Amino acid sequence: MNTPPRDIPSLPLPQSALQDRLPIALPLLPSAEAVAPYLRRMDAARRYSNHGPLVRELEARLAFGFGVPAGSVIACANGTLALGAAITAARAFRPRPGRTLCLVPAYTYVATAAAAQAAGLSLHIVDVDAQSWALDPQALRSHPRLEEVAVVVPVAPYGRAPDLEAWAQFAEDTGIAVAIDGAACFEWFCAEARQVPPGLPVAVSLHATKSFGCGEGGLVVASDTDTMRAVHAALNFGFLGTRIAQTPGINGKMSEYHASVAHAELDGWAAKAATWSQVAQSWREGSSAIHSAPKLAVCYALYQAVSPEAAAHLVSQLDQAGIDSLFWYGGGIAQHPAYADWPSDPLPNTTSLCQTLIGLPSFVDLPRDRILGVLQEVIIPAEAQGERH
Repeated sequence: MNTPPRDIPSLPLPQSALQDRLPIALPLLPSAEAVAPYLRRMDAARRYSNHGPLVRELEARLAFGFGVPAGSVIACANGTLALGAAITAARAFRPRPGRTLCLVPAYTYVATAAAAQAAGLSLHIVDVDAQSWALDPQALRSHPRLEEVAVVVPVAPYGRAPDLEAWAQFAEDTGIAVAIDGAACFEWFCAEARQVPPGLPVAVSLHATKSFGCGEGGLVVASDTDTMRAVHAALNFGFLGTRIAQTPGINGKMSEYHASVAHAELDGWAAKAATWSQVAQSWREGSSAIHSAPKLAVCYALYQAVSPEAAAHLVSQLDQAGIDSLFWYGGGIAQHPAYADWPSDPLPNTTSLCQTLIGLPSFVDLPRDRILGVLQEVIIPAEAQGERH
């Protein structure tokens, strides 16, 4: 991002992170002092929501930092609403009258399915590729229900780079709308200027647990005027320049309060990103089985066990050592009671990933010596024990 560096606030870690259990995540947002100048601007303007000046300025700063044209970023209340608006806009760009089926990956956080269902779609759950952990646009071309599909929602798992060109070609060839769930893709947009294809919106989360967060917030990034207008309307009761609802919509606007936090976070992003990268590097250098940045978003460190049994053993060892771990996507979408009755393809790859891909503690001020301790005292011995068996 083209923002001046600022030191990360020196805040004491809670004792639980130093002496007791090591948590899976410990978010750190800007201090009250860093946010205060923006809150004073809000007070002076007496604008607190409804596309206020801080929100508009944030959108402009982010568009510049992402290297996308002005007007290509819309901020909203959270990442799930961002995805719902992206889905609605993608369907408007490529309408398929009479079709309401949505293909979603089984290996994702439950918000993906929730956003699609809230957008009025029925679901069909699809397995992911074993290597990319994501939907394969080529394989999907032969899906038996393709003619029924209104929209596909590919996920960029843990911020892994989505193949926008491949999905744009899929949408062009099939006429099916595509909206990308890029919840953890903030850094991917920061890394270099991205060419987002027309009609292919990408939703990003600014939740506190993400590497860049404002507490609760979301973004939609798109490149064409029609898609951006549809996103705007979807997040603002269907209003487009008047108080007459042109299309169905909800109130998904970002408040000036959350924009204030996001501005302060953006002011310090260069320094924070550098520190995050050091945490990721420490994990990555400890074991070839650990996935971290730049392959993933920097807020994730994932250990890929060779088998469910090896994963269960490692989780047990971590727990006994007072170290939290997490299967971030649980058992996958199909294992949630709310979505278990939706039709599903066979899900062997999702099942394997859910049982072997273990989230390790990762937060921006996680001390390197704690990471080395986890590696040397738990992970490396567990790997050696697994090799003996």
